[in-house]
Amino acid sequence: MTNPKVTIVVGGRWHAIDLARELHQAGWLHRLITNYPKFKTRQWGVPDDKVVSLPFTLLLNRAIPKIGGEKMMRKFLPQIYRLFAKAAVPYLEGSTLIHAWSSMAEPSINWAKQNGIPVVLERSSAHIMVQSQILEEEYKQLGLEFVSTEVHPEIVAQELREYKLADRIAVPSLFAKRTFLQQGFNEAQLIHNPFGTSLETFAPKAKEDDVFRVVYAGSLGVRKGVYYLVRAFIEANLPHSELVLLGKVTPETPQLLTGADERVKCIGHVSETRLAEFYRNSSVFVMPSLEEGLALVQAQALACGIPLICTTNTGGEDLLRIQGEQPIKLDKGIEEYPAGYLVPVKSSKAISSLLELLASNSDLLAQKRQATMNFQLQDLSWKQYAKRAMQAYQQMLSQKLKV
Repeated sequence: MTNPKVTIVVGGRWHAIDLARELHQAGWLHRLITNYPKFKTRQWGVPDDKVVSLPFTLLLNRAIPKIGGEKMMRKFLPQIYRLFAKAAVPYLEGSTLIHAWSSMAEPSINWAKQNGIPVVLERSSAHIMVQSQILEEEYKQLGLEFVSTEVHPEIVAQELREYKLADRIAVPSLFAKRTFLQQGFNEAQLIHNPFGTSLETFAPKAKEDDVFRVVYAGSLGVRKGVYYLVRAFIEANLPHSELVLLGKVTPETPQLLTGADERVKCIGHVSETRLAEFYRNSSVFVMPSLEEGLALVQAQALACGIPLICTTNTGGEDLLRIQGEQPIKLDKGIEEYPAGYLVPVKSSKAISSLLELLASNSDLLAQKRQATMNFQLQDLSWKQYAKRAMQAYQQMLSQKLKV
């Protein structure tokens, strides 16, 4: 049997290019249709002859916020997605399976339906109705104008159509899967495939100082729950400590950092190499998000040998459960795992209590760090992620042949 010819349709990077690289190495990649230029996809391991580059929408994505900020970006994002989605269709010919990213997949799905080709729709976050509700409530609670680009009404409508049309929807975490089940989907419609990470870049190394350093990586926005992490750190008031925030500043960042003192360090965006160094020189990684599919930074931090504190809505539960251990139930809704803790969303008190616990108990912190070493024994690589995706593709194609 000849290998399937999988075409990936993605108006961005996300983990699509990691998947494309692994599919190419397995001889399964027909085409990567992206808005990134070929000199970038080449650097990430996908050869030029496998890439269709449609960079116009990438240029718009970068230019519009500089001209008119987040409000203008939110206004034009649906049109940008539609531009890319329509431009991708002429390059689908020859595919035997389409793997398309949500919000920009409908034209590709319609083409696939007309040609009898199965489609996987990648939804890297919660069901968009759940995501929308969470974000709108949080902006209102914080007294902020709702300007999130993720849940523009036109994008919501677009995704809901795609959900109905796709043969399967790929989700990266138990949390994301549960949101689809809550919205009436059944297990057979979903592919649960947790993301991988680069085990070459992210690996353990001894910490260089005795500062109790809490690290976070991601945009400094409402969705990421930064407000609750900053509150937790200030409430814990730990001696000889600091909170390092790595990532892009957003218009909401100043309000989210209310109450922060000089111990809270906003570093900005850093390269993956520097990111790994920050992880290795920290005591604990905290992911306080209100809604995520599976934040990749959590696997990176664990691979670097530091314990994880994450909310129920980050996908971190998949990582903490990877070795099959059952959690220990603690107070404040906390679940304890060998390599970290799961906490309720928006609970600065739960995060604060865990920071106090780990800072005051060096033996416990050492135990948690030692437990993260087992993650190097698990295969969290992108190759394994791609193998699981390929198994799902094979199942879909074999079912098609039986019809």
